[in-house]
Amino acid sequence: MKKLYSTIITLFLAINVTAQWPANYGGVMLQGFYWDSYTDTSLPKLIEQADNISTYFDLLWVYNTGNCGGKSMGYMPIYWLNHTSNWGRERYVTQMIDAYHQRGTKVIMDVVINHKAPVGKDGSWIDFANETKTVTTRSGEQKTYTLNWTGADICQNDDGGWVKEQGWQVTGANDTGDDFSGGRDLDHTSANVQQNVKTYLDYLRNYLGYDGYRLDMVKGYNPYYTKMYNEASSPEFCVGEYWDGSFEAVTGWINGTGKTSAAFDFPLKYVIKEAFGGGNFSALSSKGIAGSPDWNRYAVTFIDNHDTYENQDRLTQNVVAAYAFILAMPGTPCVFYKHWQRYPIALGNMILARKACGITNQSPIVEQGQQGGGYVIKVQGTKGTVLCISGYVTGYDVKGYKLIASGTNYAYYVSDNITVEGLREGNDGVDETKTVNVYVEAETAPYIYSWTEGGTQRSGEWPGTQMTEQETIGGKTFWKWTFSVAPVNIILNNGSGSQTQNISELSHDTYLTYSGGTDYGDETSKYWTPEVPVCVKVIDGHLYAYFLGNKDYDQPTAWVWNETKNFCENQTWPGDAMTLVGYDTDNYPVFRWDGGEVAEGADMPTHILVSNKGSETIRTGDLSFVNSGYYSAQGFITDAITVEKSKETTAIQAVPTAQPAAPAAIYNLAGQRVQQPTKGLYIVNGKKVILP
Repeated sequence: MKKLYSTIITLFLAINVTAQWPANYGGVMLQGFYWDSYTDTSLPKLIEQADNISTYFDLLWVYNTGNCGGKSMGYMPIYWLNHTSNWGRERYVTQMIDAYHQRGTKVIMDVVINHKAPVGKDGSWIDFANETKTVTTRSGEQKTYTLNWTGADICQNDDGGWVKEQGWQVTGANDTGDDFSGGRDLDHTSANVQQNVKTYLDYLRNYLGYDGYRLDMVKGYNPYYTKMYNEASSPEFCVGEYWDGSFEAVTGWINGTGKTSAAFDFPLKYVIKEAFGGGNFSALSSKGIAGSPDWNRYAVTFIDNHDTYENQDRLTQNVVAAYAFILAMPGTPCVFYKHWQRYPIALGNMILARKACGITNQSPIVEQGQQGGGYVIKVQGTKGTVLCISGYVTGYDVKGYKLIASGTNYAYYVSDNITVEGLREGNDGVDETKTVNVYVEAETAPYIYSWTEGGTQRSGEWPGTQMTEQETIGGKTFWKWTFSVAPVNIILNNGSGSQTQNISELSHDTYLTYSGGTDYGDETSKYWTPEVPVCVKVIDGHLYAYFLGNKDYDQPTAWVWNETKNFCENQTWPGDAMTLVGYDTDNYPVFRWDGGEVAEGADMPTHILVSNKGSETIRTGDLSFVNSGYYSAQGFITDAITVEKSKETTAIQAVPTAQPAAPAAIYNLAGQRVQQPTKGLYIVNGKKVILP
């Protein structure tokens, strides 16, 4: 049905194309890449995923596929007519587009026309690539595309006039928007620039087959020119990146384009950050562009994109809850690829439910408002109603609705008359065959609140359930709770207001202390022996550390230092890229930082910090450095030297529970005498033994 409908629409648009975001559009968009996702989202990889992606998404936004002179995300464009790049050869571009078109999904490309990068011959800053290419377009027409450039096409006040001051002959008019110092700003008042842009967009539309554009950095030139280019090339979809939290500024830009383009709803993005990231759900009363009946047609809503995911604007908690909100709202929701990888079940089910109800970019909000510690919104589709509850709402009457998805800070319902086909069961990223025990040493039984990836609660509604089971280990009595899934996230609390911070992604037995307030202690290392991958090995005479990656830490960098020096080869932040050395038993990647040879008695690091490519949000805290240490995002796990020593033990005897008449001296593995040992590995009478 989707293919047939799409074909009819395509034929209609071929006859009567208007350069506006479609009215009453019920599609959902996927941003099909993230920063440096060259392997994960290469053109061949996107082709492989066409069946899965097209099941849920009607529109795919891909990176700039043009040749940008090497490994590049495409935001410093060099060639406009050559689309063989680090993402794949040009033939894969058309194959990718065709694969999605055959399944009813449209494709838009990241288009950068604010600025351009030079070819760089002889160190020139302004020698743009002149291009000529003769092709057969999709309609069968033989056509020659030509682009020619001079310094007159560059704004004379580029980089605040600094480029001109260096002697480069830039003679265009002054910039009509914000200055960008990364490349040479194009003078869009130039007739030659205008013709070149129109030629470029014609090539994208009529030869490669793109359905439209995501326009980068549209603050850099007057919106009048977006109107000019869209009217010339008639994209089915055009959305601009006007990065501003002001409703008036973004809608002013949309209006300036003659409403030929939509815009990303940055005003709503910052509301979502405050509500779902900061717990202020009353902020949802301001719903950005999507919340305005006059503008919702032109709102592309989102939680994060490739840029915000890498900086302080990233939403770090309640991600699925935030998606539940925008998947209920009018506007066109855009899902970020990293989030789609991590939460395919929860997001996929809500997307299917949204479509089943017939929610569009212009659907009316029929009920909205703050309820207790949360927010409730109802949106009326052409077939049914979506009800989304955000935050902590109790006692709200959901009679007449059925639940599609729920978890921490959200519940997503559709009206009873709706049948949603294709719903999947399960929990995103959760191993339902693994057991995790949480042991808590506390005078009074604490409450334990818990949830898994995707937000499924595991010990009841807030504040959770008071622990009742107890177990004595090593002479200490612990409260015990067993989870039959991993990883799991928990909060300990006293049932009446005092709580710890999130204790995240527990994937093994964990031992904690809790006094009933906001603080807790972690004593796991005293009782639990980690499983260490075989790739975590001792390297004699070297300075090194290992790191267990995950979906957030796929390109970790190590910053290693003490009070007097930095030990990284790259002395500037974020330090050294870590090397992939293997995988653990759950197929998570293991990376290593190697600081090279180190002499005995040499100055040693005291701290290590691991970030994902220097991200301001995806980073550990300042961790104590242990040579050969094995770390995860949560901190230190163990070290390779200790693991290697334990492997050398060939015969370990159990010490009898009853004390001998003449107690033997007991030493730890560092050779220090221990008067009151706890459970663990020790040396007794010259032999390694385990004390129960």
